[in-house]
Amino acid sequence: MEYDVIIIGAGVAGLTSALKLSHAGRRVLLLEKQPLPGGYATVFKRKGFTFESAIHCVDALGEGGEIRKFLEEAGLDKKLDFIPLKNFARVIYPGHNFLVTPRHEDFIAYLSQSFPEEAGNIKKLFLDIDKFYAQFDKFCNVKFPLWLKLVLVPFLYPAIIMASRLTTKQFIARFITGDRLQALITDIWRFAGLPPEDLGAFYFLLIFRGYYYNPTAYIRGGFIRLFEAMVEEIKNSGSEVRFNTTVKKIVTDRGSIKSVVTEKGEEFKARAIISNANAIDTFTSLIDDEALKEIYRKKLLGLEKSISAVQVYLGLDVPARSLGMNEYMFSINTTYEHDESMRFSLAGDYERCSIEIVDHSQLDPGLVPPGKGGLVIMSLDSYTNWQGLSEEEYQKKKQEMADKLILRAQKYLPGLTKHIEVRETATPRTMQAFTGSPEGAIYGFAQTVAQSSINRLGQKTAIKGLFLAGAWTRPGHGVHGCFISGMDAANLALKF
Repeated sequence: MEYDVIIIGAGVAGLTSALKLSHAGRRVLLLEKQPLPGGYATVFKRKGFTFESAIHCVDALGEGGEIRKFLEEAGLDKKLDFIPLKNFARVIYPGHNFLVTPRHEDFIAYLSQSFPEEAGNIKKLFLDIDKFYAQFDKFCNVKFPLWLKLVLVPFLYPAIIMASRLTTKQFIARFITGDRLQALITDIWRFAGLPPEDLGAFYFLLIFRGYYYNPTAYIRGGFIRLFEAMVEEIKNSGSEVRFNTTVKKIVTDRGSIKSVVTEKGEEFKARAIISNANAIDTFTSLIDDEALKEIYRKKLLGLEKSISAVQVYLGLDVPARSLGMNEYMFSINTTYEHDESMRFSLAGDYERCSIEIVDHSQLDPGLVPPGKGGLVIMSLDSYTNWQGLSEEEYQKKKQEMADKLILRAQKYLPGLTKHIEVRETATPRTMQAFTGSPEGAIYGFAQTVAQSSINRLGQKTAIKGLFLAGAWTRPGHGVHGCFISGMDAANLALKF
C-alpha cells in the first residue's frame, strides 16, 4: 500500500505533522508502537486515578498562544475544554518563596523588591530580553526562505546571534552579578535539563517566555484528550493511524526513501517519511543504508544527550490542597547554586536535589475519584544511576528513592504519607523502555550552546524524502518545541 507520507511515532511532533499534512490533502499513515498517542506526554490510570506521565503544563496553549491558534484553525478547540492557569508554580528556596505568573511584570516587581540595589539592572535585563523576543518574532514571521533569513540574521537580528553564542549564565551576568538573584531568574533551568553554566541562552529564553510572559492552560481530562482529538481529526481527514505497530526498517533506494517495514513484516511505501522516533535510533537502527548509518553514527553518538528523570505518582484519599498544596505546582530547591543541584541529581542524591510537586487534580478534579487527590513528584536523574542493577537491586533502589522524595514532599504537605492509596514510580529505565529514548533522555540532545539554536539537528536529512521531528531536532524539547518541529517537518514534506 502506498501513501504520500508515512510518519513514525505519534508523539506531539508526529501528531502535529500528521494533522497538518492531512489537512493539506495528503494521505498519511501514522505508525505508533504504543497503544496510545503522546509519547512521553501520555497518561496512565491506576485504581480510578489518572496520571499525566510527564507533562506539567504546556505554554502557548492559552488564549492567543501558537498551539491554541493551530487547534482553533483545525477546529479542535470546540472538542476540548481548556482550563486557564492563574499561576504556574510556587518557587521555594531557603530564603525566598514566590509565585510564577504569566505576567513578567509580577516577577520584575518581586525581584526588585527583594533586591532593591539591583532594581535598575533588573530593568535593563528585561528590556534586553524583550529585545530578543521582538527580533525573534520578526525572524519567525518574515516570509523569506530559511537560507536568506540566516544570511540576514547578523544584520537584522543581532540579539538572536548573541543569545545563540552565550550560556544562560553569561547572558544574565551581563546585567546581574549577585548569585542569589541570578538563581531566582534562572530557576526554570530544570525544564531545560542543564544548569545556567551550561544551558544555551537561546532556548532558555524561549522557555522563559512560555512561563513568565504567556498565559497557558490545562485540558480537562488530561492532555490525552488533545492527542485523541488530533488522532480523530487525522482519520476524519482521510489519513490512517495505527497503534501497536513498531517500525523495524526504513528502506532506501539510491539515497532516497522507499518504504517502511514493520516488525510484522508489513511494507508500506511513501513519497516521504517523517521520523518522530529519536534521531539516534532513526539513523543507527532504522535506515538500511549501511554507509549512511556509519556517517550518522559517528556524528550523533558524539553529541551530548540530555539528562533523564525520576517521577513518583501518588493517589491520595484526600485532595492535596487539604494538606497544604495551595498552588498547582511547587518547585523546591535546597540551594541557590544550580550547578550544585545538578550534581545532586547526577549523583542520585534524592535528599538534596531540586524537586517539583505537581497537582493536576487541583486543576481538574475529574482526574481522581470524588473527594480524593493526586500528585506527581519529579526530579532530574542520570541513567547511569540505574545501570547494571539486578532486578532485585533495581526494585530496592526504586523503593528507597520514592521513600526519600515522598518524605521531602511531606515537609510541605504535612501528613502526606498517611493518605497514600496508590503509588507508582518511574525511573530513567522506565523512560527508555516506554519511549525508546536512549538512556531515557527526556529532552533529546542537551541544549548546550553547541547543540542549540541553528546548531541543533534540523528536520532535513541526507536521505531524500526523509525528515525528522521531535525533541532531538530544532528547536528542542517540550510540547511547544515539538509542535514547532512537527510543523517544520510537515512543511518540508509538503515542499518535497
